[in-house]
Amino acid sequence: MADPVYLALLGSAEYFRTSTPPNYRLAIQCLQAILTIRLPPLIEAKIHLFLGRLYTQHTTNVDMASMHLDKACHLAQMPDDIKLESLCLLAKIYSNQNQFASAITLLQQAYDLSSQQPYWHCRIIFQIIGIYHSQEDYNTALYYIDRGIEFSARINALFCQILFQLTKAMLRLLVKDYMDAQNLLKPCLDRINSLQGNFSHIETLRIFYLVLHISCSCFGLGQIKSSKNALIQLQQSIQNLASRPEEEAYIITNPLEQFTWLSRDHLNVLVYLLTVFHSMLSGRLEKALKYADKAQAQIEQIKNMDHSPFLMAVEMLFYECRIQSHLIYGNKSVAIKEINTLCRLHTASNPMNNNIAIQRSLTVHALLGFYATSLNFNEAAEAQFATALRTRFSGDKEFRFFILANLIIIYLRTSKIANLVPILQQINIELNTTQSAILHSIGNLLNGLQNLTQTRIHEAKELFRRSANLASNEDLNKILANTFIVLGHMFFRMHSYQESANMLQSAITINQTIPDYTAQLNTMSLLRDLYHVCNDPRLAETNDRVIQLNDNLQKDYQSAVALAEHRHLLTWTDGACPMIN
Repeated sequence: MADPVYLALLGSAEYFRTSTPPNYRLAIQCLQAILTIRLPPLIEAKIHLFLGRLYTQHTTNVDMASMHLDKACHLAQMPDDIKLESLCLLAKIYSNQNQFASAITLLQQAYDLSSQQPYWHCRIIFQIIGIYHSQEDYNTALYYIDRGIEFSARINALFCQILFQLTKAMLRLLVKDYMDAQNLLKPCLDRINSLQGNFSHIETLRIFYLVLHISCSCFGLGQIKSSKNALIQLQQSIQNLASRPEEEAYIITNPLEQFTWLSRDHLNVLVYLLTVFHSMLSGRLEKALKYADKAQAQIEQIKNMDHSPFLMAVEMLFYECRIQSHLIYGNKSVAIKEINTLCRLHTASNPMNNNIAIQRSLTVHALLGFYATSLNFNEAAEAQFATALRTRFSGDKEFRFFILANLIIIYLRTSKIANLVPILQQINIELNTTQSAILHSIGNLLNGLQNLTQTRIHEAKELFRRSANLASNEDLNKILANTFIVLGHMFFRMHSYQESANMLQSAITINQTIPDYTAQLNTMSLLRDLYHVCNDPRLAETNDRVIQLNDNLQKDYQSAVALAEHRHLLTWTDGACPMIN
């Protein structure tokens, strides 16, 4: 019969742990008091695990957490729940302290012990994958994913098998292997549809699939129009999940179906992010900014209780989207202030992985390059882009491509044709290894511009036609508008005034929906010159519009360059970011 003092203290500990609000200090004191009683080793191990769990989850006392978990491991001789959970929690502590080798040693021990316990074996595999993923050791992570797929198939655990398969597709996306990711995703939807059980768990799995599908088709392969239906399905799935009681997720009939990819709050924010990305790529900036603002409001609410690295990383991505949208809009003063805010977030995030810190810093340099380009500060833009290219990981080809593309625009503006040629050669090499409609559309446009500088009109026209077709087929409205502007200018120089007018009118129609005020100014300026040559009565009206656009952009220019953020950030090319507090 159990000791009544033990039962009373255990009941009191549970009461304090589950009260509203919880009193973890008193719960810990009750459990520590239990350890003064003579207990069987297995019960003592369980109390040490309870204490280790409370110290880990609700205090910053890592030493006490480690001590109790270590004791639980030694007292629990058999590979039971106590020993395996203790090993997992200890490994998590080591990971948080950047002691990854020690964490892997513990998890490898747990992996070997858990082969007869499916839930723990799968959980441990996911934890091992997480560590190797955080260290960007994708090959080892993929090895363990394959072990997870094989194990799940052997015990007929379809839910886990799908989750491992989706995780594998996610890693293939991270290394930019879009075709392999697409092949891995193909069988997953039918398998998800065949699942029976907890609706919330299955719908979360469906959302994971749709996120990866959209990321692959939209951002990897540049299929913006093609991925629109999947985005609508994703938005519907998140609404379906929100309509169910949150408690449903905690109803567990099969332990192997309780693994969740992200919490509901995190999933909501992620769906907002994909919507913002998709809207930006198709030129729907008002929609992009609207959803970015909604997401930011939700992030602020969640941050009161959740300081996870995931949430901070997503918040920074929203700022990157907002900055680019404001630059296109012509809100440069807003953009430079938000770049400064992004610098603050980068500093506060303090990522464990140094590569992530470098990557985020270089992203800021790229955004400063875009900002300088929008102000026609060509030397500053060139310096920022050169810094952004200084150290970037070989797998991030899209980042490098966009920086090189913007450098080409700078060199075309400043007539540095000799500098342009080797960069364009690098871009053409990249185009041979990608199927992205976005990159090919931009590549055709840039190659067309180079041919235009060499007065190879026929070749240039053909490349512009290819760029426009790709952009039109996938709703790449900004690229399409810029291609029409270039064609309008080319036809004007050739005295093909009707063709020039057709191209410019098409650009105007698109730019009214984006809206890109710098592109509008360029279009209207060309149209004004065209109307002047043709003695068109619309000249006066067009001239007024040019003056209005120019005045608005000039006012924003003056506001931006007067800001302290402009002075501090634009000359920064080395060291820590000189942000304004």
